Amino acid sequence: MKTKTVFSCQNCGYQSPKWLGRCPDCSSWNSFAEEDYSAPSAKAKERTTLYKDEPVLLKDVEAKDTDRIKTGITELDRVLGGGIVAGSVTLIGGDPGIGKSTISLQVSDQLTKNGRTVLYVSGEESVAQTKLRAKRLGEPNDGNLYIVNQTDLSLIV
Repeated sequence: MKTKTVFSCQNCGYQSPKWLGRCPDCSSWNSFAEEDYSAPSAKAKERTTLYKDEPVLLKDVEAKDTDRIKTGITELDRVLGGGIVAGSVTLIGGDPGIGKSTISLQVSDQLTKNGRTVLYVSGEESVAQTKLRAKRLGEPNDGNLYIVNQTDLSLIV
């Protein structure tokens, strides 16, 4: 893999090939830090999948109920059909400021209180901003809650 340098805003995660005094995304001053970035190799760009299944008719699929992980938020558990399915991905979307990050952090905290380990990935807030949000929500059970600010999916994985 070829390694290059990028400059990332420590407040919002915006990346630039050169240092900038002011972030064009969040308008914060002197928030850029130099980071190493490994571009994916040509071979890494080949799409692979864990599943080699062929399409099947819906009527032929055997449906089975799976155990769900309760989030501790009654209405969210109801919307999710009883909780989170282990190994699944849940996309939370909506307009800015409606509470997506807040509810995600609340769910993460609740899951750690139930003995689970959580990785909370934010592409918009720095780890310090996430900690401040957690404190505003009450004293977090942060013993099993890991947080990271990252927008590059290959680095997250």
